[in-house]
Amino acid sequence: MGSLPTELLCLLLLFIPLVSTQNFVGLPVTVTLPQSSPQGTLVYNFTLDNCGSTNPTVIIDSVSPSTTFFNNPTLTSLGSTAYGLQITLSSSVDLNAYTVNQYTLNITATCGNVSVDGQLFVKISSTNYVPQCEPGFSSQAGDTVQVYSNVPASSVIYTVALRQPNNAPVTYRMTQPFPPVFTISSNGEVMAPAAGFTNALKTYQLKIQVIDSLGINCTGTLNVNVLPVNTTFLSITMASKAVTITENGGPNYFATVMQATGSSNIVYEMITPTTAYYIESGTGTIRTTYNLDLEKTPGLAFTTLQVRAYDMYQRSYSAIATVNITVLDVNDIPPSCSPAVFTTEVPETTPINQLLASFTCTDPDVNSTKLTYSIIPNAYSLYSFRMSGSQLLVNQTLTYDSAAIASVNFQYAATVVVSDGGSPPLTTNIPVFVTVTPVNQYSPVCNGPYTFFVNENAPFGTVVGQVNATDADYKFNNVEFSIQGGTNPPVFYINPRNGEINLLGPLDYETTTSYSLNIQVVDLNDDIIPDPINQKTTFCTITINVQDYNDNPPFCTPPYYMTTIYSTLSTLANVQTVTCNDKDPTSVLSYTIVGGNINNRFYMLGNTVRHNLFSYNNNGVFDPLTFELLVLVTDSTNPPQYSTTATVIVNVIPWTTTQPTTTSTTTTPQKQTRIVNGTVTYWQPDVWFMVVLTITGVLLLGALSLLAWKLTKGCTVCSSGAKDATQPLLQDSSFTDVEKTAEAPKEPPPEQPPNKEKKDIAPLSPLSLQFDGRAQDPVTGREYLFNSHTGERRWL
Repeated sequence: MGSLPTELLCLLLLFIPLVSTQNFVGLPVTVTLPQSSPQGTLVYNFTLDNCGSTNPTVIIDSVSPSTTFFNNPTLTSLGSTAYGLQITLSSSVDLNAYTVNQYTLNITATCGNVSVDGQLFVKISSTNYVPQCEPGFSSQAGDTVQVYSNVPASSVIYTVALRQPNNAPVTYRMTQPFPPVFTISSNGEVMAPAAGFTNALKTYQLKIQVIDSLGINCTGTLNVNVLPVNTTFLSITMASKAVTITENGGPNYFATVMQATGSSNIVYEMITPTTAYYIESGTGTIRTTYNLDLEKTPGLAFTTLQVRAYDMYQRSYSAIATVNITVLDVNDIPPSCSPAVFTTEVPETTPINQLLASFTCTDPDVNSTKLTYSIIPNAYSLYSFRMSGSQLLVNQTLTYDSAAIASVNFQYAATVVVSDGGSPPLTTNIPVFVTVTPVNQYSPVCNGPYTFFVNENAPFGTVVGQVNATDADYKFNNVEFSIQGGTNPPVFYINPRNGEINLLGPLDYETTTSYSLNIQVVDLNDDIIPDPINQKTTFCTITINVQDYNDNPPFCTPPYYMTTIYSTLSTLANVQTVTCNDKDPTSVLSYTIVGGNINNRFYMLGNTVRHNLFSYNNNGVFDPLTFELLVLVTDSTNPPQYSTTATVIVNVIPWTTTQPTTTSTTTTPQKQTRIVNGTVTYWQPDVWFMVVLTITGVLLLGALSLLAWKLTKGCTVCSSGAKDATQPLLQDSSFTDVEKTAEAPKEPPPEQPPNKEKKDIAPLSPLSLQFDGRAQDPVTGREYLFNSHTGERRWL
């Protein structure tokens, strides 16, 4: 294909956007570092370009071979998208071209979510080393060597050593003293003088120069101390010594001191190899190297050491002694027990002397002694446990039913103390935690009261009383109440939780005066696992007495009484006894005459009717011959109060008794005229009302007559009955007696004794022949008209 025209290429470039990606500028590359480069030396500078992140990260991901000689790149912003990077050597740098001559650094940069990798190759170049003398030799003070004066002539007493002697051959030259007393070989060996040393203490200072093949050199100093040879005898004061120490004295613990004589330059050393002891070379003091613990290293209980004392300038001049060291055990470890902590759960019925735990204890000390056991209780477990040897036993009953033990979650805590017989004695404490679980031991107990009272008119829900029951099992008094048996439907309800008795149904004292309830009391939740079989139940009987409430009216039997008396009956005699009763036994009946007691001739004494003196004076007050007394009977003086009435009809027969008289002269007082006014109350309606009432009455009477004629047509019985109904109600009433008396006033009554005088009968007034009242007979229910003055009645 031919090439595109230049114009077309330019046009394409207008539509193809420039795409820039982040990259390392200057990588990959290879750089060279001398192996002598120190810490902080710059390894390489390069650039991270086209990075849109404001916080890029650049790290050395890995180095091959692995090393920590290089620091991670440091970043310097060069603009909005460019960062300068710099890698330097770290503080641990130790480059050696003979060991590793090239490192490959893999570098990773992260800009946001984009990463870029690069590589840097670092070559290590070797350099020509200056001969390096040993630091002690090349220091200002130089190195020091000691030799005896009897050392053989021309024997090697020191060798000069170099570090990395690269530029061979190396020559050694002694510049001091001059002329030289010592000689040095081509390999750096310093030799004693050919004539040897005199037997005297003397010091020589040698200056030695080391020169390589390039003429580079280093200089050092060698101090030679010539020691005289001692010719006297050296001895140790005690050739054999026994020492006793205690264990656990710590490191550097003093054991003994060895003393030697015969020289002023005595040095001590340990001949017997041991790590437990060392000897101070200058003083002969033997000490422990570390803490001696016989429990860890029982073999240290007895050690035999050989110690040499010699002259520091003539080693052959020496003496040897034996030291026997005995290490005594120290009671420093308390007993070790299993278990270290004891916890258990037991029921509260656990018997006394029950085994709870058996402890296994040992004394780690080498010289172990007999262990003793004791127990320390707390405030809640006092006297609850005891120790029998290493066995923990129950000493007294462990109760669950206690508020005090409930406050500590029913846990008895104590401490078993195990003591050894060492000096000083050491102890180990074993915490003991015994949790008691509940057992339902006690039955509920009823505590009264057993008798309650309730008014018979008490409303529904009335609280009658509360049954009290206790349970000695914890939680205390957690019982449930219920009524067993009883009436159906039930009259009472008991709250199962608090024993409160409430009224459910109506009460009637007149039917039932007391109730006997059998209350069942069951304890609850006294076992860890509810167990109805082990629940305790108690029955208690309570009595509820119903208090009477006045809710029944009195009644009289019979409600109607009739009696006849003479007017001369003694005022202390009973006229009539009214028999009344009340279903409420607590009611107290009272009797009062509320009607028909004309001129107050009668009064009530309890339930008995008595009379006052009658007056049948034709010229004065003339009492009725028949009294119809209405007696009101009440059952209470306080509310609620109920009443009834009884009717007592008293027929009075006037009677005059003639008394013997004697003649006497008396002064007749002048009679005074007495005017008796009688007020008659009557009702006089308006004329129009009378007209309307008369017309209405005539129409009603006509309708009733027609109806009666239709119903009684052909019925002779009804006719005769109607005729009888028009007769007076009481054939022996006072009205009949009055009529008979009026018709035949001169004839004595049949009951009158023959020797009695005839009593004058007052004539009937027109007022006595009128009916001024209407009532209903309490026996038959029939209505009748009556005259309140004469007592006359007539059926309607």
